[in-house]
Amino acid sequence: MTKNIEDIIIPERKRSIRDIPIPERRKKQESPDHQFLHKENYPPEPQEDLNAYHQNNKNNSPFPQKRLWLIVTAVSTLVIIFALLLIFNGATLTYVPKSSAISFNEDVYTASKTSDKGLLYSIVKLSVDKGVEVPASGEVEVVRKASGVIIIYNNNNASQRLRATTRFETPDGKIYQIEDSIIVPGRSIVGGKEQPGTLEVRVLAENYGEDFNIGLSDFTLPGLQGTSLFSTIYARSKTEMTGGFVGTEKIASEQDRRQAKIELDALLREELISEARAQVPEDFIMFPSLSSVTFDDLPQTQSQSEDTTMINMRGNLSGLMFKRSDLSNQLSLNKITVNPGESVTIPELKSLELTFVGILSVDLLLPNEIEFTVTGDATAVWQTDEVALKADLIGKHKKDIPSILKNYPTVLSATVTIRPFWKSSFPRDGSRITIKKSLTE
Repeated sequence: MTKNIEDIIIPERKRSIRDIPIPERRKKQESPDHQFLHKENYPPEPQEDLNAYHQNNKNNSPFPQKRLWLIVTAVSTLVIIFALLLIFNGATLTYVPKSSAISFNEDVYTASKTSDKGLLYSIVKLSVDKGVEVPASGEVEVVRKASGVIIIYNNNNASQRLRATTRFETPDGKIYQIEDSIIVPGRSIVGGKEQPGTLEVRVLAENYGEDFNIGLSDFTLPGLQGTSLFSTIYARSKTEMTGGFVGTEKIASEQDRRQAKIELDALLREELISEARAQVPEDFIMFPSLSSVTFDDLPQTQSQSEDTTMINMRGNLSGLMFKRSDLSNQLSLNKITVNPGESVTIPELKSLELTFVGILSVDLLLPNEIEFTVTGDATAVWQTDEVALKADLIGKHKKDIPSILKNYPTVLSATVTIRPFWKSSFPRDGSRITIKKSLTE
């Protein structure tokens, strides 16, 4: 049967790549090249616009800016480094001094307090109070006087003897007395200055009770009133006056008291030596072996607990101290040859063992001269005038160092560092020159 055209169904075709329309920009790209077209059909491009286009591309490129930034950074860094080198310029001379090993085997030396020649010594003296708590074993009726330590001053040339029970009076009229006869030394010259003689002594209150427990005070000697000595001999407290008591007091057993004293002995000795060393000036040295330590029993005191009481003791230390340079030079005599004008130091003085010769008085203030032995090994190091050496180096060239050091026979060798590295002469400002000593080459 014949079909009409209306009856014919045309199937829908799948889309082929050939049916995709070409975009306008593709058409333009696929259009014939300019060189194949007649020039007369296209107007010429303006030359100014091309130049502007190339210039804009050059300015928008990041590479020239980055290169410029790196150059600026490098130059700035070099300038800063150069400036720092100039700011921190200076020179350091490190030298090795002349030295010699010395040895001692119980060698005997003498020192005195006032001699114009030989080795001089000074006395460091201090007291420390301490207590420990022990169980109370009972109670007892107590009648006790206050006590303390005073320093007596004698501002006369001659020494002064004071008999036992000599009285010392406070400004408010309280009287305290010494227990034994004493001799207060006269004034002396120390460091070019006159100083009154001094003596530390324990005093007891004239009467019993807590009224005589006082703080630090000044004292006069009423027995000297009306004489010229009244204004030249006087005293001041070193410790407070304590222990005065009348009443019932707790007591400890004898065994507990004995054990407490052993403990206090060790504690006080350690604290006294530590405190004495702290009081010694930097250019002095003190040897515990050349010291005398004594202990005084102090009255018991009440503790916070009802079942305990306090056992108290006072430790007293008198120690010899020497100026380091004086002791070093004295110990080096007859051991090494020291030329006139030269001096030596012994850095390891503490490593030497110094002990008294014979039995020494408990009070080191009494004798005017002492003997001691020295044992051990040490090194004597020659001293160099570093101030003069620095002055000689100002503005000098490195090559001048050997000739300068010829004037310093105590210098064995030296090394020099000058900053910045390209300089070869010492600064003209002495404050920028550093002198260092090295004991090892």
